[in-house]
Amino acid sequence: MFAWFEGRIDPFKPTSGVHPLTPPTTKWRILRFFLGETGWPLAVMAVLTLMLSLIEVLLPISIGWLIDAVTEADRAGVRVIDWRIVVLFILLLLAARPLVTFLSQLVRNQVLSRNIGTLVRWRTHEFVARADISFFQNDFVGRIATKVTQTGQAIRSLIRLFADQLLFVVLYMAGVVGYLLVRHPLFAAPLIVWTVAYAILVYAYVPRSRAAAREVADTASVFSGRLVDGYSNYLTVRLFTASTREDAYVREALESGVTATGKQMRLLTGLSSLLTFLNGLLLAASGLVGVLLWSHGLATPGDIASVIAMTLQIQQLSRLATMSLSDVFESVGTLDDTVRSLSRPQLITDRPGARPLAVKGGGIDIDRVSFGYGGSRPAIDDLTLTIAPGERIGLVGRSGAGKSTLVSLLLRLYDLTDGVIRIDGQDISTVAQNSLRAAIGVVTQDTSLLHRSIRDNIKYGRPDASDEEMLAAARMAHADEFIPELTDNRGRTGYDAYVGERGVKLSGGQRQRIAIARVLLKNAPILVLDEATSALDSDVEAAIQDSLGLLMEGKTVIAIAHRLSTIARMDRLVVMEGGRIVEMGSHAELVARGGVYAGLWSRQTGGFLDLDDEDADAERERIAGEL
Repeated sequence: MFAWFEGRIDPFKPTSGVHPLTPPTTKWRILRFFLGETGWPLAVMAVLTLMLSLIEVLLPISIGWLIDAVTEADRAGVRVIDWRIVVLFILLLLAARPLVTFLSQLVRNQVLSRNIGTLVRWRTHEFVARADISFFQNDFVGRIATKVTQTGQAIRSLIRLFADQLLFVVLYMAGVVGYLLVRHPLFAAPLIVWTVAYAILVYAYVPRSRAAAREVADTASVFSGRLVDGYSNYLTVRLFTASTREDAYVREALESGVTATGKQMRLLTGLSSLLTFLNGLLLAASGLVGVLLWSHGLATPGDIASVIAMTLQIQQLSRLATMSLSDVFESVGTLDDTVRSLSRPQLITDRPGARPLAVKGGGIDIDRVSFGYGGSRPAIDDLTLTIAPGERIGLVGRSGAGKSTLVSLLLRLYDLTDGVIRIDGQDISTVAQNSLRAAIGVVTQDTSLLHRSIRDNIKYGRPDASDEEMLAAARMAHADEFIPELTDNRGRTGYDAYVGERGVKLSGGQRQRIAIARVLLKNAPILVLDEATSALDSDVEAAIQDSLGLLMEGKTVIAIAHRLSTIARMDRLVVMEGGRIVEMGSHAELVARGGVYAGLWSRQTGGFLDLDDEDADAERERIAGEL
């Protein structure tokens, strides 16, 4: 039975065709969207809550009937009462109330609470995981992750509070007022006045509490982001003896949270105190009205007992509603903050009907491309470059010349301002992004590994590869020299050992070799090497260059390197400055021309810094002989 209810909502329901990648832009649209995802359970929950509220109204009424029945029997001197009232009271307590409560618990806990939080987190994750690169560059990763988690919790809390507690309070109050109006309008007068006063109190409390809750949610996410930022860069913190400064940085966020929470708690204390006073007035007024009506023969002792029982229940429910409102405002504040953080539209999207990229030769045509990050100076300025299928080119230039930006544009991490990039004649903005990036293997200077096993990291670009193929790639990257010696804190060794967050357990050179093995295994038709061997020592680099030479055969290659000796043997070198191409040709041609490249080559004394003149001359002769 539990399994049947648990299976009514699929928390991993496919999103294709359900909603756009851009999430709703207001908290109410987010709520409406996810409430729509829950389907019938919410309606069933509302009906069961209505039934439960009616039962709770009938209980004090039946108590009043029992008292009146006993009083009448005693007055007549007959010790027999109407047992139908007793049976009704027992059925309400032992049958109707437990059954409806059980059904409502099944819907609330098994159908909604079990699934809705996961559904929200999954859908939010799907958007975040596909967000533009700028989305992650402009925020704490830890803060983004916190938002994904908090959003699921907030919406689950709101559904529980509205569909269960607050709806029950409203329905119960409506039922009580209706009954009292039927019995005598004066019975309902104190409750109506109390309801108006309570509504005014809550109305005055809502705006300030919402602002305070939003501030609490924001400070919590900032605190989480600062923690992750410091923990992720713990080595930098140690090297610069900055633990005290980091403590102060984190404490500042905590202090802001304490201050924000203090504001929220002050509001809650004030509301609770005023509510206690109002509840006392309600109970006193209800008792006085009851006694007054009884003295005029307009009410029975059972009526007075019913009213007092209902009033006591209302006092408890009002406290519950107050606490629920506090939770509601906190959840709404979280949603407000989530909307501001996560509802930015996704800019890099596939066009409707985008087809997979079909790579035949791997030719690349960059036609009058311009792009800027928002500053006054463009990062790429009217650049044109044609790369023949199978050609190997090296991009050369000082830092900030636009080399890595050009590679990012080729991968369509950003959309162009002007111009077009084609691969085998296909405009990359019209093809599916996944197929574009599947066709390009990339090794970057800043190698980042996943906190998974060595095997998983190497196979990441081609999960269906066999272990034999994975081992061959590791050998070609000379990663098999250190992998067998690896072990982690759980005793896993070799290719099963975990590498730590971002590969922190490995040296820079080891991470680089794993990244090279990953691209070797992927075996994409287009290869991008962005300082691919920068973290390697000369001996390992020389060994890997042979493997890279095999990898580059038959592929279109774009290589970036500040150490010019690593790209001097490319078919063509392209020299960039200020987002433009200023020189182009082979290594020998560019050195003979005496321009920008020749100056860079000369300053590197043969491609290596810090060599004396004799060693530099020997290095030049060696490279010249290889060329």
